[in-house]
Formats: sequence, C-alpha cells, structure tokens
Amino acid sequence: MLLAAAVLAAVVLGATAQRITGLGFALTTVPVLSLALGPLGGVLVVNVCAAMTSSLILWRLRRDVDWRRYALLITAAVVGILPGSVLAQSVPSAWLELVVGLLVLAALAASLLARRAPAMTGRAPAVVAGVAAGVMNTTAGVGGPAFSVYAVASRWPQRSFAATLQPLFISTGLVSFGSKVAIDASALPPLAWWVWVGIAGALAVGVLLGDRASRRISPGRARAALLVVAAAGAGTIAVRGAVDLLGA
Repeated sequence: MLLAAAVLAAVVLGATAQRITGLGFALTTVPVLSLALGPLGGVLVVNVCAAMTSSLILWRLRRDVDWRRYALLITAAVVGILPGSVLAQSVPSAWLELVVGLLVLAALAASLLARRAPAMTGRAPAVVAGVAAGVMNTTAGVGGPAFSVYAVASRWPQRSFAATLQPLFISTGLVSFGSKVAIDASALPPLAWWVWVGIAGALAVGVLLGDRASRRISPGRARAALLVVAAAGAGTIAVRGAVDLLGA
C-alpha cells in the first residue's frame, strides 16, 4: 500500500507539473518510480504514463502544434529509441540506477544552461536533439530536456513548443515502452490491476489540478519547484546505484 501511495502521489504531482509548464512529468516521476519499482520498471511505467498525460493535455493545445517540426523530431527520436532500448535492458540494475540518476541531473543542468546557447537553425540541431531525446527517454524516461535545449537554441516560441511536446511525448513514450517490452516482456513491473486504474485516475486528477493551478502559479515558479524535486530524486537514485556498485 505504501508503494502504491508513493507511485500515485508522484503521478499526480508529475501530471500537475506538466499541465502548468508543458513538460516535467518524467522529471518529477522518474526518481520516485525508479526507487519504488527499480530503474527499468520505473522508466517503463513513466513511458506509459507520460503518453497518457500528454494525451489528456494535447486536446487543449492542439491548435498550436507545429506538426512539421514534430515529424522531424519524432523521426530522429525513434532512431535513438531503438539502441536505447537494448542498452536499458542489458545494463545491470545498479549501473542503470547510476546512469538514470546522472542522466536526469545532466538533463536538468542542460535545461538551465540552454538559454546561454547561441541560436541554431536548420535540420541538424533538430536531428541531434531528437536522437538524444530518444536515447534518454528510453534509458531514463526523460526526453523533454533534450527537446527543451533545442527549443531555446532554435528560438522556438514557447506556446508552439509546449503544444508540440505533447504528441512528441505520446509517440516517444509508446515507442519506448513497446520496444522494451518486445525485447523482454518480463521487464514490466508486476503491478496489480487496481494500481493501473489508480494511476489513470491520478493522471486525470493531476491534469485537473494543473488546470486550476496554472491560473495562480506562474510557469517559472512551477518550473523552479520542479527542478528542485527532480534534482533531489535523481541524486538519491545515483547515490543508491553507486552504493550498490561499491558494495558489490
């Protein structure tokens, strides 16, 4: 029951953050779910939940989606997802915990430093960002920061970027989940059916809370709180992985 409560609380928080800022579900939930379900199982659940959350949000933002950029980014992301799936399933648990924690911390740092990057145009930066997002989404569940760095560097308007992230998260989440389960179906954590039903309900509650909170909380403040929570969780995962490696 405590495990289920932790998972559901993380899902509500992540869905709320994503509704306010356009991203943040994975950054918020990966640390908690990886600690609760293991790095591989936790990321698998995050992949599914991220796709479901973005499906709920996409309808509200559909008019601002840049489908041309989406097509370019998702094509590149799929290229990164395939080797990332193999890597995620072949690395020992302790190493994967360390990698997941460090990747999340690196993604957070990249998000903070992106505003200082020079402007970039053309297809090449989009392809690099897409591949990086695919690899990170599959191994650590966090593809958003790679897209964020590209958005800032390419001066992509925030409204269009936040909207386009939703179909990107739906696609990358489902492809990442499907590719890993196809390689090894036993990687899916053995959660009871009622936990999955609870997760679906928690996603809806989080989006509704995000709708209300977005009228009172600025995206900047929400993003700052998100970074603190995600950094603390990622640091915990990385430390646990390192301790397990040293004790092996």
